[in-house]
Amino acid sequence: MPESADIGGVMQKLLSQAFAGDKDALGKLLELHWGYLRALAQRGLGGGLDARLSASDLVQQTCLSAYRNFRQFQGQQVGEFVVWLQRIHKRNINDAIRQHVEASRRAVNKEQPLDIRWAKEMAASQEPSPSAGAMANEQAVVLTIALEELPPDQREAVRLRHLEGLTLAEIADRLGRSEDAVAGLLKRGMRTLRMRLKDEEQGAP
Repeated sequence: MPESADIGGVMQKLLSQAFAGDKDALGKLLELHWGYLRALAQRGLGGGLDARLSASDLVQQTCLSAYRNFRQFQGQQVGEFVVWLQRIHKRNINDAIRQHVEASRRAVNKEQPLDIRWAKEMAASQEPSPSAGAMANEQAVVLTIALEELPPDQREAVRLRHLEGLTLAEIADRLGRSEDAVAGLLKRGMRTLRMRLKDEEQGAP
């Protein structure tokens, strides 16, 4: 994995190589987006679905779709590529949730109100245009790449707090740690993230 300070430049170079027909470069570019896509899938599979559907399987499906259909991508910048990946990924998440809910309803004759709430919200939201969302999405990918570099316990604590919105007590219960221990994980993880993101900003052209 490239150093945090050079992630943006590396991704843009890989995208240019992919446009030139380099399949290995496309594969490496998708690999750099793995953590970001997994975070989106984990958020999408809330309400208990994350225990029954695999976020990693959804990411693999999205990356495979993007690899096979790369010629359909019409942008030029990494941020636009991220928006394109998001659209594929959201569709795959929605399809997986819909199929799961339909299967559950066939198996047991009861409603699943919480399982599909996030999917409905996501389907109702307007897709961002590449020009409006490119920079924010590229920064989100850089953030998740930096997040992947943290020790596992710090990474999970930061993800649960800042991506999932759990309270300190809820994170402590999820991780089987004390609240003081979780607070320490968050403090160390956020300090490291700020340093790495500062390096990225200073290393940008």
